[in-house]
Amino acid sequence: SDTQEDIQPPKQQLMIYICGECHAENEIKSRDPVRCRECGYRIIFKKRTERLVGFDAQRNLGIQRNVFTYI
Repeated sequence: SDTQEDIQPPKQQLMIYICGECHAENEIKSRDPVRCRECGYRIIFKKRTERLVGFDAQRNLGIQRNVFTYI
């Protein structure tokens, strides 16, 4: 049986957001307030990933096309 010491809370993942006002990068965890640390603005945007993302799309003609794009 598990004891309290065996159960680990999930890791808080750090995400990078861009401020909508001053464009500063902010590292925000899931429980942190949504606010720019530089200017205090409350509208922030998630930073785009630089990894390759693939999408499978099918047309109505039954032809399968693979589309890969950097976002």
